[in-house]
Amino acid sequence: MTDPNVEAAGGQASRFRPRPAVRRLRAFAYDPGLAARLSTVALNETVLPVAWEEDLLPGPIGEYLEVIDHDPASGVFYEPVDLNEPHLLAQDGLAPSEGNPHFHQQMVYAVGMTTIRHFEQALGRRALWAPRRMRQAGGEEAEEYVPRLRIYPHALREANAYYSPAKKALLFGYFTVAFDGPGTYLPGGMVFTCLSHDIIAHEMTHALLDGLHPLFIEVTNPDVLALHEAFADVVALFQHFANPEVLAHQLAETRGDLARRNLLGKLARQFGEAIGNRGALRDAIGRVDRATGAWQPHAPDPAEFRTTFQPHARGAILVAAIFGGFLKIYQARVADLVRIATGGSGLAGEGALHPDLVAR
Repeated sequence: MTDPNVEAAGGQASRFRPRPAVRRLRAFAYDPGLAARLSTVALNETVLPVAWEEDLLPGPIGEYLEVIDHDPASGVFYEPVDLNEPHLLAQDGLAPSEGNPHFHQQMVYAVGMTTIRHFEQALGRRALWAPRRMRQAGGEEAEEYVPRLRIYPHALREANAYYSPAKKALLFGYFTVAFDGPGTYLPGGMVFTCLSHDIIAHEMTHALLDGLHPLFIEVTNPDVLALHEAFADVVALFQHFANPEVLAHQLAETRGDLARRNLLGKLARQFGEAIGNRGALRDAIGRVDRATGAWQPHAPDPAEFRTTFQPHARGAILVAAIFGGFLKIYQARVADLVRIATGGSGLAGEGALHPDLVAR
């Protein structure tokens, strides 16, 4: 019996072409901001193994996603990238670039498909998009199947990105950095939200969660939208841990203490700095004091749940609880390694952690 994953070449049974399992695509590991600092420039790029789509069209347009690069503010349609072009296949796609719209298209597709794969692995089934609701002539409501989610990398000329349930699309904005206070690395520069790994994963999660439970966008109480925001943040945060190079770097940087300030707990660092936050857009384990610029760990406050109702802020309470629980599990699992490495004292000496300890 012939293996369905193997095709005969030119009808000759002696030559075979195995179908690839994945398509390797280069992407920013976080966002272009890491390249602006010497301490993180080595973490700037990563390669994502994206499920191979045999009939992927320029756009890219595949089974799940349709990238349409229309920039209404400029009146431009950018030519779609063809990821099946042999030269791109041979070098893991386009090199990360802030100024190349083709790479922007590759970036949203690669991170979007990675997020979809994580959902499908967790669910044990295929991911589906929420159906489009349509009003029929008689007033009855009907549902229309949505085969692909649309992604517009340059849809808005503003500091925003969002999932549109009506359009069944992700719309990403771009803007010029106006803030020129401390912490801004590129005053007057351009920031593209479609180049932020965190923002893409966050918005993709909104769309996937809408497909899981469409009623979660019905604002029946303050927790509905807060759950959407928290869930999207949690998915974006934990995708940080899927990058072995970044994880090893941050474990070494924090000397194994992930409760300290680190990249793994931050969301949309470049975007946050560009709009004047003096830090990431959100941080699961701490915050930067806007007055002093000093980072401080979160102090849990049960009263916040009774006084905080803005969806992102209310969702951050759940994110902090989940990430805090994750850190406690991590600390319990590495306790034996810490005892061995410190001779039972639990106190690491001066100097860098041994690479073997970081790896374990």
